[in-house]
Order: sequence, then structure tokens, then C-alpha cells
Amino acid sequence: MGTHGCPGDCGAQVAHHQLACRRCWYRLPQVLREDVTNAYRRRADNPAAHRAALLAASQWYRANPLGGD
Repeated sequence: MGTHGCPGDCGAQVAHHQLACRRCWYRLPQVLREDVTNAYRRRADNPAAHRAALLAASQWYRANPLGGD
């Protein structure tokens, strides 16, 4: 099972099947949340789209750090 660090850099650990903690998930713009969710549901059919959605979300978190730095 396992966990990983939240990409929102809040220090939370999240389950391996989740991208981010609840707080940081809702910081992510809705369009990116929808892209990640839709790609996750279809990841067996299109793993490249799933990776691309995760990459876009990760890039957004890096460009929009918690606290507005």
C-alpha cells in the first residue's frame, strides 16, 4: 500500500493512490483536477495521458507553492 509526500509541499503523507491531500487537491484548479481524475479512470487504456495529467498537476504545484512564495 504505502504513502508518498503531498506534491503541494504541505508536509502531509497521502495514500499511494491519491495525488494530494484534500487541502492541496482543492488548491489545484478544477480543470486540472478533472484532467487527473479522468485520466486516472482511463489509465489502463491511455497511460501516457495519465502521466501527462500528473505532470501538469505537479508543475502547477511547483509554480504555485503553498503560502504564495
